[in-house]
Amino acid sequence: MEIRIDTLRERPRQLVFAEPFERFPGLVALAGQGMAAFRGDVRAELTAELVGSLVEVEGILTCTVTVACSRCLQPVTQQLELPVALSFTRSAKVEPVAVAELELSEEDVGLIPFEGDEIDLGAPLEQELLMGLPQHPLCADSCAGLCPVCGADLNHNRCGCAPPV
Repeated sequence: MEIRIDTLRERPRQLVFAEPFERFPGLVALAGQGMAAFRGDVRAELTAELVGSLVEVEGILTCTVTVACSRCLQPVTQQLELPVALSFTRSAKVEPVAVAELELSEEDVGLIPFEGDEIDLGAPLEQELLMGLPQHPLCADSCAGLCPVCGADLNHNRCGCAPPV
């Protein structure tokens, strides 16, 4: 998942790959904690282009993830299709510029610094995946959730508990 900068000088480059989720330490940590299960490979269809001094990477990142419904805790499997738009800049060894007593660095304006002649897409793509995970997944829009008193799954049966005051 590396881009060689010299291959972008003449024309944009198409990047298509499928990597096992184990290649991404943050996803492995989530799976190890039981917060998510990833099925199959993480797939990407990206275009990398040299635009002035920036390297622009755009495309789609897809994976299948199983997480718990935020209401009833039943497993929910979703196919994620995340748009990706990343901008990389060669790391400069200069101090941040002060503008009206506000210092902005490359990271502050959304640029990802890199050094050398290659860019490793692993960490930035992992970050996109982590930010793209569903925050409040639902098994169904009509999910009734769990009883707050006894914990029964209200999608399957009603309990006799009085609503809490």
